[in-house]
Amino acid sequence: MIHLKKLLCTAALLMATAIFAQTYDLPIIFVDTKYHQCLDDKIIEKIPATIRVLDGKTNNVADSSKATPYEIGIKVRGRGSSGFPKLNYTIEFHDSTDKDINVSLLGLPPSDDWVLHGPYVDKSMVRNSFGHWLFRQTGHYSPRTKHFDLYINGVYRGVYVLIERIKRGKYRVNVSKLKKTDIEGDNLTGGYILAIDRKYDSYSKLSKTESEFVTSDGVKVILRYPKKDKMAKEQEEYIQNYLNELEALFKDGKNGSGYENYVDVASAADYLLHLELTNNMDPYLANNFFMYKPKDKTDDQGNKTVGKITLGPPWDFYLAFKNRLTPESSNDDKNGTDSTISSQYQYDNIWIIEKLYTSFTSFLGWHQANWVFEMWKDSIFQIEVSKRWAELRSGVWHTKTIDAYLDSMKTHLKSAADRNFKRWPTLGKASGQNDPDPEPMKYCDTTIRSSNFMGLAIGGYNADTWEGEFEHVRKTTKERIAWMDKQFGFTEPASPVVFEPIIHEPDWRAEMGDTSEVRIDANNLSRLSPTNFFAMNGDHLEIHTSIGGTFALVDLNGAVLYKTQIKTGLTTLKIPSKARHKHWIATLNGKMLNR
Repeated sequence: MIHLKKLLCTAALLMATAIFAQTYDLPIIFVDTKYHQCLDDKIIEKIPATIRVLDGKTNNVADSSKATPYEIGIKVRGRGSSGFPKLNYTIEFHDSTDKDINVSLLGLPPSDDWVLHGPYVDKSMVRNSFGHWLFRQTGHYSPRTKHFDLYINGVYRGVYVLIERIKRGKYRVNVSKLKKTDIEGDNLTGGYILAIDRKYDSYSKLSKTESEFVTSDGVKVILRYPKKDKMAKEQEEYIQNYLNELEALFKDGKNGSGYENYVDVASAADYLLHLELTNNMDPYLANNFFMYKPKDKTDDQGNKTVGKITLGPPWDFYLAFKNRLTPESSNDDKNGTDSTISSQYQYDNIWIIEKLYTSFTSFLGWHQANWVFEMWKDSIFQIEVSKRWAELRSGVWHTKTIDAYLDSMKTHLKSAADRNFKRWPTLGKASGQNDPDPEPMKYCDTTIRSSNFMGLAIGGYNADTWEGEFEHVRKTTKERIAWMDKQFGFTEPASPVVFEPIIHEPDWRAEMGDTSEVRIDANNLSRLSPTNFFAMNGDHLEIHTSIGGTFALVDLNGAVLYKTQIKTGLTTLKIPSKARHKHWIATLNGKMLNR
């Protein structure tokens, strides 16, 4: 018996040593709660912890003590996802006096708070990264992502995704800082970050920094910026009245004429096309629908530029790309059939998630803004959407561009996926709320599991391998693209006209006093440039650039219609005759220049 015990102890020691010495090809983040606190789904208020990060080309668990420790607060985040055994977390960095501090994580620009997303029902582990990448390709900001391996209190939790939170800043949503004293003139008009996001349980109650108002149509709007304690009454009244005026354009028999004076049409086209492409129904159901309003500007000559409501950034894709709710007992949805309520109907060649969810939405209090749906009906907007689809599909959303991204992510995550699904053996079956944890977290009472969830399971495909789940995302995306092409009457060119938008490389490391070598792929990790864009003014183009170079107008088949060299600053030129009445993409140094 003693001999057997020695053998078992030796085997356990060898196994622990092997795990401890394992080398990973992803960064590793170690979180350790203080005072032996359990970090389960009941932790919805931040508790104190420390975090350490290893971010080399390869990383070894045994080196965790070599990483710089930071003080953080951490809590569970999410509504339905808080019922999954692999939880999502919000972390906030602070110093010894409990003051928030900005920290760069995994090469991303610094911030004081971040999201640690645990892809559980998204067995491809790529939906959030892919969704945000697609939106950044349109020329707009969307949170950046990085995959990593997570340990909590010494227990391996699997592959996670670091995601930037949606917040104001020159590296994120780049709207003007709004001070409490800005209560008149242009200063009052921006910037604001808003969300239409249903809040109905303890996991998603308004934070202490958020306020909420109700528009004339009964839409609940959350003010994400400015923060509640730094906002003047006049500011809340201004943005509420702004939305009320927009809603009034569609009331009392009005057809919405003039909505383009309140909404940035270009951003609306990109955002709504992105919703449709990703098959993401949540924002239509008043969930994670973000928008922001920049400040109005008046130049020295008295000419005013209105900062309009801009849709985006998008958020949360774990139910997108045809990952769907299924009955708990259904584990055989191999064809990706969709039995949910997301039926669609068409306005000519435009379609939206059906608005007639009246009884369902009224019951749960979900209420999306009416102007979002009504705008789709406008024939002029439909033309703009159709033209924009052709531009994106000819370049940054071309299937070859998408394949290149997915191929790189598949290579990047292959070894990580093997680790993750040994830890979470969920392949080949639906999974979701109230599932057991094969290796419960340390300090937690494993005999108690929250039962306040409906037991919803997700089974969009249920492949037997990670590769099968990953390729299902690619397949369904291409099927969706083909269907949308058909609706728009668009034919994809043989090769992309342009592969990527112009990216601005923020010099945030120098700002932080870091002169070390930058090991960042600017195409993936830098924000899209707010200093490089063009505007149409009658038959003239106004080109703003901080880099200069070769400016060209290229048609959707790649033919150059016009080309010239421009310097930094503002360049105004008349649209050449060869490009008039043609459908073209503006490029700078071979990359898409955003409108």
